[in-house]
Amino acid sequence: MDNLYGSLEKQYGLPEGALSAIQGAENSGDQAVSPKGAAGRFQFMPATAKAYNVDVNDPISSAEGAAKYLSDLTKHYGSFQAAVAHYNGGTSQAKAVLAGLEPTYKETKNYLQKVKYSMPQINPDEVEYDGKPSSVKINPSEVIIDEPISAKEVTKDLPAQFANMSKSQQALEGFKKSFRDIGLGARQVIDPLAVAIEEKLPLVKQLEEKYGYKTAEQTAKETPELIKKEREQYAPLMETTPGMLGNVAGQVAQQALGGGLIKGAGAMGAVSGALQPTLPEESRAFNTIAGGALGKAGEAVASGISRIGQPIQEALEPRLKQAVDVLRKAGIPLDAAQATGSALLTRAKTILDTNPLTAGFEQKAAAEQQSAFNKAVLEKIGADANSATSDVMGAAAKRINGIFKNILDNNNVKLTDKSVANIAKIQEAANDSEVTAVGKIADRIVKNVQSDGTIPGQTAYEIKTNLDRLASSADSTTAYHARQLRTELLDTINNSLSDVDREAFSTARNQFRNMKTIEGAIDKEGGGNISPARLANVMGQKANRGASIYGRGNQDLVELAQAGNMLLKDKTPNSGTIARGAALLLPGVVSSAATGLYTGDLQQAGEAGLAGVVAPKIFQKALRSQYLEQGLKNQAIKDMLNLPKKAQLGKIAPGSFNAYLQSIQPQEK
Repeated sequence: MDNLYGSLEKQYGLPEGALSAIQGAENSGDQAVSPKGAAGRFQFMPATAKAYNVDVNDPISSAEGAAKYLSDLTKHYGSFQAAVAHYNGGTSQAKAVLAGLEPTYKETKNYLQKVKYSMPQINPDEVEYDGKPSSVKINPSEVIIDEPISAKEVTKDLPAQFANMSKSQQALEGFKKSFRDIGLGARQVIDPLAVAIEEKLPLVKQLEEKYGYKTAEQTAKETPELIKKEREQYAPLMETTPGMLGNVAGQVAQQALGGGLIKGAGAMGAVSGALQPTLPEESRAFNTIAGGALGKAGEAVASGISRIGQPIQEALEPRLKQAVDVLRKAGIPLDAAQATGSALLTRAKTILDTNPLTAGFEQKAAAEQQSAFNKAVLEKIGADANSATSDVMGAAAKRINGIFKNILDNNNVKLTDKSVANIAKIQEAANDSEVTAVGKIADRIVKNVQSDGTIPGQTAYEIKTNLDRLASSADSTTAYHARQLRTELLDTINNSLSDVDREAFSTARNQFRNMKTIEGAIDKEGGGNISPARLANVMGQKANRGASIYGRGNQDLVELAQAGNMLLKDKTPNSGTIARGAALLLPGVVSSAATGLYTGDLQQAGEAGLAGVVAPKIFQKALRSQYLEQGLKNQAIKDMLNLPKKAQLGKIAPGSFNAYLQSIQPQEK
């Protein structure tokens, strides 16, 4: 086989002796199958064997598959040593090696040593792939490359009595240990009392010696050694997840039972801390104080959990509450800060707006809110769109003018004496202001009156379109008189129509008025966004004050503009600050979390993820959940959240667990 291995190593660019070393490290025969399903002398998992077309029972096929796999791994990582680490322990072990760290799995660490010493001519530490790391995929997508290809299951080097246990048995053993700990702690508390009794009553000691019992003095001397031995014996078990969880469950059970006898979270925590076993260099007083303080913290946690289902207190004044109702009725989504007016949530939202990890989502949410506002406003002109682009506005104008034309093509406009008098007044005022264009149109209206007191509908429509152009004039005086005359003409047309045509004309007229109003609120960049602030400003201008200030006519657009201006603040354009912040923040968060994972410091990894990513993301989702504003509606969930407080589980001191208390013991000077 050596000739075959050598040939394959040359063919696939592997160091000399690599395949022999790998097979030796696996120490498996052609028919070997591991508990995880890895098979053959090169211990292929089924998915990997399938991907590389390996017959695990054929030593030649296995060797060729191993050579291809190691070659792909070396190309992927740019390092033969990392490839070997992956071969045994998966991606995380390879990355640890690339980072210059030792593998976190003891088995992988030993595996690398075996391979290294089986290749005396070439040190794997110094062998690097001769080329740039490529984008070659290690395996097809169905291959689970994180699964260690090893006959042995990675363990924490547990002693035999724990290593042979199932996970449930390990958890049970951890549970039992919690009760042994409390027993040892209680024994330590009682020992001095028992010794004092022996000193006061020598007869007790004499009886113990006579009947072969250990004296209190002997027991007191043995207790510290017993505690030390227990700790050493169970330390590996307590590093496993099942063992630790079982131990915590035992601690919780003890404190829950004790809560019925001892009133007060601080008192329960203090007693629990005092009963934890200590070594001579450790402080029982510290355990007692820490347990009491953290017991109070546990009570606060339980109380906080019970409040999760309660709504955020509303801080909006009546006019803002009305604005919330208007926007929600229009289908515009609001977050809890906007809907409640909570100062705390508003400040927190400001942080989310500038946090590089959450700003993208906030910008997306703001864009969705803006889109919904655009849609609600455009509905007031009869358009179904999410932005007021030129195409949308042009189509709306064409449709509305089409309605006007269709109605006027089929109706003549009857001028009453009152309407003629009003037109004459407008003509006189326009001429006095030297707005001759408007005066001429007024004169045209009067001259086109037929013998029956009407003017043709087509003529009225042409006059109306001329007035539309003048009403948009840059000269405010011209625009003012043109709008006055147009309003009088439209009122006259409206009074000349049948009920059916009048309703259609009134709707088109209102949409036309709204369309001319929102023109000044559309952004100039071409995105078609309607600014709530600019729309409110347009509504407050002289031409629209009758509707916005005095409540005349249709109020739908007025209410929408005012509500949007109150609650939907225009966003400051992104100047790149967020991107720069992300560039500064992300590497620190990622490297801190990665280092913690590689070194096995899960606390560091967890804190990095929580502080940098998880906490802001969780709050971001909560800010847009209905329960912050309304509270949970499901009574069963409310009862569940209130259970810790009702059951007095706040007395369970989160810091009274033995492992935690010992980890924060002050160092001996």
